[in-house]
Amino acid sequence: MTTDAFTHQKGYRFCIEADAAIATLECALATVRRLGIELTSLRTHIGSNGMDVQIRLSADDDDVLTLCRMRLHNVIGILAIREMPTLAYAFK
Repeated sequence: MTTDAFTHQKGYRFCIEADAAIATLECALATVRRLGIELTSLRTHIGSNGMDVQIRLSADDDDVLTLCRMRLHNVIGILAIREMPTLAYAFK
């Protein structure tokens, strides 16, 4: 399925604690997959506090993206999640 099929997009940025960062990232991606959300973009960078992650997600319904953020808050090892502005990727 292409990104054009989805009408709602959001970008999230968060940090993952250094302990078991890869396992925590796998859990976050599994959360996205279980909700049927398309992962449009994923960037990771090792920072001083752990792994910095930026993800861009697309879905048919904005509520699903909000639910995804709420579920990501419950993943152990993920610190504060911030929504990235849509202007950064709104233009194709």
